[in-house]
Amino acid sequence: NNYGAKHLSKELALKNKTRRMIPKSLAISVITGVVAAGLMGTYLQQLSSQNVVYVQGSSISGFAEKTHYPVGQSIQIQIVNSGTTKIGFSADSPGIIIRALDGTTFFSTVLTGIKLDPAQKHVFEWNQQKNDNSKILEGRYVVEISAFDESGKQITDSFTLDILK
Repeated sequence: NNYGAKHLSKELALKNKTRRMIPKSLAISVITGVVAAGLMGTYLQQLSSQNVVYVQGSSISGFAEKTHYPVGQSIQIQIVNSGTTKIGFSADSPGIIIRALDGTTFFSTVLTGIKLDPAQKHVFEWNQQKNDNSKILEGRYVVEISAFDESGKQITDSFTLDILK
């Protein structure tokens, strides 16, 4: 007989038993771990994009404080002489070029007269405007930094920025 009181109480006991298979504390621990791993990954990704590796010879490094910016927020582009020789920027070619991923140049500027000793830093503030003074749209952009060492050899570095709504 499957309809008696004994059978119903056995079914309820079985349901309660299966509900207790995963303790609440385990579920909370797993969820906390997943969230913490995601946050730590995001933090480490931003941290690794700002690491400057110093090398023997001529080298330049560029980065921004973060990789994601809202539309309209000014961006501080940091340029570091990460080599052991002096570097400078030419008056004949742009020191900073900001392009879309397809190569379209939206902004460029000449950094005339700026010379950096080894480990010296220069900060350029970009207001997210194109060369024609119109506002940049959301998207991913490549920031390319170009300088010259004492022998006239061109050195470059680049990084990406995300402009979000």
